[in-house]
Amino acid sequence: MTLADLNPHAARLSDHSIADLLAEPGRDAALQFAAPHLSLDMRRQRLDLKAWAALGACAGAAEAPGFIAAVARGDIVNPTENRPALHVACRNPDRLTDAAMAGRLRDARRRTRAFCEALIAPDALDGSAVRRIVNIGIGGSDLGPRMVYDALKAFRRPGLEARFVSNLDPADLDDALEGADPETTLVLVVSKSFTTQETLLNGRAAHAWLSAALGEAGANRRFAAATAAPDKAAAFGVDPERIFPFEEGVGGRYSIWSPAGLSLEASLGPDVYDRLLAGARAMDDHALSAPVDANAAIAKGLIDAWNRTVRRRPARCVAAYSSRLERLPAYLQQLEMESLGKSVDLSGEPLSPAHSGALVWGGRGSDLQHSVFQWLHQGQDEVPVDFIALGDKAFAADERARALNANLAAQGAALSHGRESDAHRAIAGGRASSTMVLEALTPESLGALVALHEHKVSVEAALYGSNPFDQYGVELGKDLARAILSGDEGSLDGPALELAQRLYVRD
Repeated sequence: MTLADLNPHAARLSDHSIADLLAEPGRDAALQFAAPHLSLDMRRQRLDLKAWAALGACAGAAEAPGFIAAVARGDIVNPTENRPALHVACRNPDRLTDAAMAGRLRDARRRTRAFCEALIAPDALDGSAVRRIVNIGIGGSDLGPRMVYDALKAFRRPGLEARFVSNLDPADLDDALEGADPETTLVLVVSKSFTTQETLLNGRAAHAWLSAALGEAGANRRFAAATAAPDKAAAFGVDPERIFPFEEGVGGRYSIWSPAGLSLEASLGPDVYDRLLAGARAMDDHALSAPVDANAAIAKGLIDAWNRTVRRRPARCVAAYSSRLERLPAYLQQLEMESLGKSVDLSGEPLSPAHSGALVWGGRGSDLQHSVFQWLHQGQDEVPVDFIALGDKAFAADERARALNANLAAQGAALSHGRESDAHRAIAGGRASSTMVLEALTPESLGALVALHEHKVSVEAALYGSNPFDQYGVELGKDLARAILSGDEGSLDGPALELAQRLYVRD
């Protein structure tokens, strides 16, 4: 059974109303999933029990559960780079079959914990307290830490704040350093290769800012690094005692569980960071042990593949009805689009049409209702929506939170049922959505939420037959930018050279 075999189901269901599908006996139980710290409700999707059973058969035929297990064991699951993918192992080294690697992961965590525990000392920075942490990184070295830091604002260490720098625009670093005291500022440079242009240029600029106030030696004492290339970090000038290596098998977009999450462990504290890891481990256990028909991570991968590949819906909107989850869509955008944005399979052959991940976009509710929901309801394209809600009573004690959640519930109903009226006011309905409810916004629930999406990416990759752990597509533009800066004109076209001159990049 392959995804192509499901096309008749999509055709059969194309004129079914979601209201009719909701009435199918047994469907309520089949399309709702309980998982650690959250639940998933897929009843507003356009499929019936027959189609759902066929999707489950696809998961078995593609060996999706086995692929999740292979990732956790540390098998070579990234064949183009001959590497494992170690994000699951970072939060549970006991699952690895490679004992030496498991030992290195444990040692790395012991080092980061000791470093972050010492940061609260009043003389942690050359006799001064740490008051601001500046995380310099881009992609997975920025989006994940920044998202988690914002989401867990209620759990931050008092008296210590983190700022994040990713962009080459000088204003980005200027904003991160605004109001900072060099004496009490710690700069964390996070780069797997320690060759990333944006990160190194911003790192040098931050070092110059510190050096101007404290001298080179003082600046050096306020730098730390997380990298898979510790020799390059040392050559950059970072004290080896403050270089925290991680394995090559830790992909950037999967890296918050490794020393690349150092800014989180430092700003939240090791105990809160442990809770984040614990929530992810609980989801790992669920993804690895729950049967396919009760597995929320596998179900999420299946429904996203159904909408993207079988129903040919090229995009998905993530609507997070929590202000502190505002950055979640951007994080998922990188996780999914960098992992699943492929056009060839594992053997290098072209993938079948639509056998790749969807465009992911979104924002926070209820702001989206006043911007893009008009297009979602009455535009000519259907984009399935993922609603993310907080279900705890403490949150709902505020009337604003109750109104927020009422809007979430209403929007799902409006998308699926629509409204009969005149031509301008009519809403067709029949538009799919899922709802994920976190028990509360805690380190555990956030860890579980992220881990679920990591596993669902593996499920989709297994279904498509692609490699979710390389990202060669991001490299060409970087290579051409280096050519522009170096004066190498051989690989550049006329418009690129003209634009470089117009923007004062080239003389």
